Amino acid sequence: MPTFAERLKTRVPDWRRFMARAREDRRAIAYDLLPVLGLKERRTVAKTLAAFRPRTANFHPSAKARELALDLSASGLTATQGPVDTTELLAWFQATPCHDPYRPHLGRFPWDRPPSDEVNLGYFTWEEVIRAPGLLELANHPDILGAAELYFGCKPVIDNIGATWSYPGRDTAKGAQRFHRDYDCAASFKLFLYVTKVDAEAGPHVYVKGSHRSNRIESARAQSDADIVEAFGAEAVTPIMAPAGTWFIEDVYGFHKGLVPKSKPRLLVGVEYNLYPSPLAPKAPILPRDERFDPYINRVFMS
Repeated sequence: MPTFAERLKTRVPDWRRFMARAREDRRAIAYDLLPVLGLKERRTVAKTLAAFRPRTANFHPSAKARELALDLSASGLTATQGPVDTTELLAWFQATPCHDPYRPHLGRFPWDRPPSDEVNLGYFTWEEVIRAPGLLELANHPDILGAAELYFGCKPVIDNIGATWSYPGRDTAKGAQRFHRDYDCAASFKLFLYVTKVDAEAGPHVYVKGSHRSNRIESARAQSDADIVEAFGAEAVTPIMAPAGTWFIEDVYGFHKGLVPKSKPRLLVGVEYNLYPSPLAPKAPILPRDERFDPYINRVFMS
């Protein structure tokens, strides 16, 4: 297990950088220090923070919300849900050029024509994703919000929203294509939506069931498949193949990754629900307030 100093260096290689990031964005303080905490400490912090966060008046979660929350607690992963119609969503992202933030010199490119074989993933900006048709409605689905409040003990905050194309024919897994834990918040989970059909050829998302409540390999660094199987057993490694429009939620402290597609590109949307805002979301809201949606839950993206 990593020492305190090793965990600290995950995001704080030196204190000058830490202070500079803190001055630039106060959200970075909690974000940079979070990997220092072990699983038990994270849970204690999360429970304490939740006690002081808003709750829904006369909270009556649906049976589906309770089922989702129980699945999250038990294995870290819910059953697949839906499917919902993603026709308009797919057309939106096919019409919107994407980019590779790790190779900015390549500029923006069409979804189906990445300019280099070095590009494994095509990304979209926050604004492009948040304006996608039907996305905010799904992100604010009562069953998902109810599950979040049951799981956290308070209202969630919709925080980090993203969409990525994963391209086939790549020899090396990069970034989120390797097993990792997310250290974005003391307690969080993500909604994942398959905008395209995902089979064995399209790079299924993979989750390690039960790893969300285990301190084995308590590290923010990427891990090999062999290390994951040794720590949690092959039976815990769960690839998720499903039709377009399928969604599911998972506790992203548990190990997860997206497989490199073999022959078909995959489009995945992710929406993160946190106890508090992280620096992985915009500093200022992008959209005006929408009376259909809870202003506290949506305050990161709506004014």
